[in-house]
Amino acid sequence: MYIFNTCPRDCYDSCSMVTRVRLGKLHSIEPNAKHPFTKKMLCPKMKDPISSHVYSKERVLHPLRRVGKKGEGEFERVSWAEALRTVANEIKSRSSEFGTGSVVQYGSTGNMGLIQRRFPSRFFNAIGAGKVDNTICSCAGAKALDVMYGSCLGMLPDEIEKCRLIIVWGMNPAWSSPHGYQMLRRARKAGAKIYVIDPIKSETAGLGTHLQIRPTTDAVLALGCINHLVENRLHNEEFLKLNTTGFDRLAEIAKKFDMRSISGTTGLRIRDIEDFIGDYVSMRPNCIMMGYGMQRNRNGGDMIRAISALPALIGEKRGFFYSTDLDWYDADYLDGTRLTSRMKEHYGMTDFGRTLESGKVKLLFVYNTNPLATLPNQALVRKGFMRDDVFVVVHDLFMTDTADCADIVLPATTGFEHFDINDSYFHQYLGLNEKAIEPLGDCRCNSDLFRALASEMKLTARELFEEDEKIAETLISKSKQVEGSYESFKKKGFLKIKAPNRNVYQTPTKKIELYSASAEAEGLGGLPTHVEVKGELPYQLITPVHNLLSRSMFHNRHPEMEPVVYISPKDMKNERFDPGTTVTLRNAFGETHAKVEMSDAVPDGVLLSYSALWPKLSGGSSVNVLATDFVQRYARCSAMNSTFVELL
Repeated sequence: MYIFNTCPRDCYDSCSMVTRVRLGKLHSIEPNAKHPFTKKMLCPKMKDPISSHVYSKERVLHPLRRVGKKGEGEFERVSWAEALRTVANEIKSRSSEFGTGSVVQYGSTGNMGLIQRRFPSRFFNAIGAGKVDNTICSCAGAKALDVMYGSCLGMLPDEIEKCRLIIVWGMNPAWSSPHGYQMLRRARKAGAKIYVIDPIKSETAGLGTHLQIRPTTDAVLALGCINHLVENRLHNEEFLKLNTTGFDRLAEIAKKFDMRSISGTTGLRIRDIEDFIGDYVSMRPNCIMMGYGMQRNRNGGDMIRAISALPALIGEKRGFFYSTDLDWYDADYLDGTRLTSRMKEHYGMTDFGRTLESGKVKLLFVYNTNPLATLPNQALVRKGFMRDDVFVVVHDLFMTDTADCADIVLPATTGFEHFDINDSYFHQYLGLNEKAIEPLGDCRCNSDLFRALASEMKLTARELFEEDEKIAETLISKSKQVEGSYESFKKKGFLKIKAPNRNVYQTPTKKIELYSASAEAEGLGGLPTHVEVKGELPYQLITPVHNLLSRSMFHNRHPEMEPVVYISPKDMKNERFDPGTTVTLRNAFGETHAKVEMSDAVPDGVLLSYSALWPKLSGGSSVNVLATDFVQRYARCSAMNSTFVELL
């Protein structure tokens, strides 16, 4: 029997898969070759998920209750009835004593299926719980684009592939979007020129001209390009007049960024900058693809805002890509927004350790995430999870570091054990995820768990008990952007989503706001600018995710993966380290250990180490123990890549 599945990982590609089932067990998984984006390829993360993930001996298969001290990982098996009764009683008692905002929903992107990710919000809305907002990932860049264009929506993959020039700015699709990387290779073969602007000489940098910019100086390059375009009358005056606001103001602040200052700040040669600008003006159509890691800096929002102004200068309506925001479904219906009548407490993910330290949180319900591996300032976060006055519930597949600190652990399903639908933040296809096999052991998916918990708490709102397929059918049938019926969706496993009108800008002025009065009123500044980022310690630590991981997910599939820190040849010589030596990385947040390796991919003064490794598999800590919990002005986003350390 063949089943349609869609990969639920937090990844641009949202791969469509065809799963073969024999005698009720998974037999094989293949790419859905008919899918326009997935085609005939799955990424390395989907290599052998059957034995190493779904049927792993490490799966949590039954509800567990803590019997030892927090963090020691000692639990006993209990029934679902007992686990639900315990959780319900704790929610009621803590809500009554401390207010409903003390009960906190902590979900994230470990499962990107629309239903399994968002259905739990119906329950938490119904009880008036607080919520941890996902401020750690991409929200600074999203806010910057919202200020400028009113939306994140730029170009789509088939449009990017037809460009004569593609600029990959702060993005490594070879690892973060394998299908996007293949798209770039096809574009290059068809004659496109590719620039890669990145402090790290990544695999993607091998596709074209690599401009190895100093970290956090990207806004200087963008503003300098704007100044050069204006000084040499290479900008599109007619387009700017008709479609933008604030051009004169932007041009004025860009004047201070001449070629000499750009080169001195960014570390790029003047000749290379001039060649880049010349190609950007002359090779049309073109696209700037901007990555998420770049905006996880103290000045990340301003960097994205400055870069995204460039297309407007040359008359491109939306000549960028950041994240496909098709806005095709009714989010309020999916989240059950109407179920709450009170103002919710919202907490940021970036500085959640400080929220826990404040004592506001009394019950924490964690699903789709492993915060004791992923959050910055790990020591403070762990201290908060270990508090005796915080009751912690974790719904997961494995005993992660977070699960070890729980009071109740509930067994979760893999994507092959439940129904869902998935969209993408790159391509424009909605994917079907059918239930391929029955859940292992006593595992339950998110929606089943919260339907059961709603029943245990004797809640009655009909949205709390709506079935998954009914939700999917309602979302699709009510959307004017989905091309095709629910029946055709079931037959082929995917449907195309139409992009909204990109000639319309959803800003207050209905134009591209190079100057934004609303942003100025918010305290973001009316114009994009460069904010210098400095550290008191000698090395800036950049922490991308490893090619084989999806944040912390899958580290237990690769126990051989140990902490490594990469350093430039010059810095290696100055520090007098031997390759393979275990070194200490330290700052005010704490310290951790890693093996040091020399790499010419890393510039001087910069260290690279892969983030979100499980501390329990990495000697007790990871580089996230060092990561700053600084909160950006833009959407309270993280600044994890503006972390500075010393080496010992």
